[in-house]
Amino acid sequence: KRILMIAAIALLAVACNKNQAAVKKLDGTWKITSMNAELDGAQIEFIGLILESASITFEGCKLKDDEFCKMTMTLKSSALLGGATETDSYLYAVTDDGTKLQQKEDASSTTINVIEIVELTRSTGEFKQTDSDGAVTTLKVEKQ
Repeated sequence: KRILMIAAIALLAVACNKNQAAVKKLDGTWKITSMNAELDGAQIEFIGLILESASITFEGCKLKDDEFCKMTMTLKSSALLGGATETDSYLYAVTDDGTKLQQKEDASSTTINVIEIVELTRSTGEFKQTDSDGAVTTLKVEKQ
């Protein structure tokens, strides 16, 4: 029983460390270089067509059970669509050994979006989200 208990604690510590390592890599501002949506075989690239620019800023924090960190997303629409800049705040957490990003509107929100972390290094990243209607959105980012 002791060996199983020690193994379980060690496994939990490794999983927490992978999640925290991902949070540490995410800390800072990321330029979205590609925002591609695909539905029923049709693809649309938002950057350059609908959006002039986009970025995400992740605030680093220490993850604990059920704790979310702060993030903001800034989107600037293309000149054809008015060129307005919109900034929205969200909360995020990294789960599943650093392979999933959970995002929600605020602390009281019960709706959580799950985003797959396809790749994450200190300078680049790729995220993928599949909506309930089957639409797949892929974000590629570069650290600023």
